[in-house]
Amino acid sequence: MKHFRILTMIALAALLTAGFTACDDNTTDPVDTDPVLAAPTNLKAASAHGAVFLSWTASFDENESNFGSYKITVTNNTTGETLAPRTAGKGINSIRVDGLTNGVRYQFTIRSVTDLGKDGTTFATIEWSPAVRQNTDKNGLPIKVYATTSTMFNSAIDLYNSNGDAEVIPQIGQIFQDRGDLYVHATNSTSAIEIISPDNANNQGLETQFSSATPLALDDLDGQLAAEPPASATYSIKKLTVQTGSATAGRVFWGRIIRGNDMYYFRLLVKKGSNGSLIQGSGNDRYLEMAVSFQNAPNNPFAKH
Repeated sequence: MKHFRILTMIALAALLTAGFTACDDNTTDPVDTDPVLAAPTNLKAASAHGAVFLSWTASFDENESNFGSYKITVTNNTTGETLAPRTAGKGINSIRVDGLTNGVRYQFTIRSVTDLGKDGTTFATIEWSPAVRQNTDKNGLPIKVYATTSTMFNSAIDLYNSNGDAEVIPQIGQIFQDRGDLYVHATNSTSAIEIISPDNANNQGLETQFSSATPLALDDLDGQLAAEPPASATYSIKKLTVQTGSATAGRVFWGRIIRGNDMYYFRLLVKKGSNGSLIQGSGNDRYLEMAVSFQNAPNNPFAKH
């Protein structure tokens, strides 16, 4: 009888063990109802006046049911201060970040956020600066720089004068030598037109270097978003030849002016005129109309990686 009881207890123990094992086999891990989302990619930027434009390629998780928005964190790289984050909704792939200081470098970091507020663990980041935008001259007029053949006003331009304005100045004399950043040259009334560094003029002026990077066909400086600026080594030429004839759009060039040991970078838009050409006016009095994005902080080529 005793042996029977022992065998019975062993059998019960085996049944209980089998039951627990069966329960363990059917156990599943809890489902994550709010998984983290992948970051957007291909982050690019462009300088605006007191602002920076950003664009990106959408996260491949944007169609997930828990996708909420994109969060952009902005950090002042000089002070370390983090500004209030910006938000872009689902389906948005660009934003203008306002309230910034021209010439200051900011770190922009973007990540995806779930609709419950969980930040993604991956992100895209870029460093960029806003820049002074010169759309008119110091008198509020269009920036028109006439060729050297002009009998009206053969002219040059000071991109950022002592008041922070663009100023059209004569392409002659001491003012040009002291303050000219570039001028427009033509040999005669029908020849090609060139944008030239003043130190290449007969009455030697200051030095400006242009990038050999291919100019972009754009009508607005706001549309020129990039992952980085042209490499420093590309700023190797002293003159640019402006396309003659009809143009599909304006042209954006890169340059930097040399002031002692400092370099001041700029983007130059030559606008397309109502005549469908980059070169406006006629005969000796041909001219270029310009707009400029100018970095007023030295040695700041818009971005740094």
